[in-house]
Amino acid sequence: MKKKLTDEEFFDALTHLLLAEGIKGLTVGEIATRMHCSRRRLYDIAQTKEEIFCAVVKRFFDGILGQGEALIQREQDLTAALAAYLDVGVQAASRIGVQFLKDVEDSAAARSIFDRYQQARTVRLSQLIDEGVRQGVFAPCHGLVVSELILGAALRLRRPAFLAQANLTIEEAFQEFYRVLLGGLLIDAAAPKVARSGARTSRAAARRASVKKNAGDDEVGTMLMAAWNRD
Repeated sequence: MKKKLTDEEFFDALTHLLLAEGIKGLTVGEIATRMHCSRRRLYDIAQTKEEIFCAVVKRFFDGILGQGEALIQREQDLTAALAAYLDVGVQAASRIGVQFLKDVEDSAAARSIFDRYQQARTVRLSQLIDEGVRQGVFAPCHGLVVSELILGAALRLRRPAFLAQANLTIEEAFQEFYRVLLGGLLIDAAAPKVARSGARTSRAAARRASVKKNAGDDEVGTMLMAAWNRD
């Protein structure tokens, strides 16, 4: 006789199914059949198919936020903490199927949950960045500005139309974005040597000196990438 799943195990299995296949092409009856459960057990979660989907979406993204926070609390090194926090998002994205993503975008309620999740992630990132700057670990920058850049990119990169155009999965898109974010776009030898004058020259020079004083030319980026890619 098949063992009845606990509520947590059931929700995990339901999340796995919907992440892989989405919900648009499934009826509640078909989900019940796939889950080997009664419709009543699904309706104990919520009263409609869309509400069931939204409950799964919220649980999934809340879980990512929780995992990220747990990693931050465990990690003493800020470079490793930031890299691990970004990696949690990438690993979660690897579980998201194309249809699930489309169904999220097609549902105002589910899309709102996704938006709030990404906003919460960027707020936490801005706090990590500001703390890293304060400690002299990261290059001088405004944490909230960086987090807004990340949020803006995240909202664009997750669009199914863009992913199809770029021929990327959402996981691959975020991996590429974070690679550029952490490593920078210009190679030192190829950086243009443009003369600047006045206050802008002084501010730029001061920032460059500050970065070298705090971390060396590319030390922070190297440390972040090493922490992110470590086993």
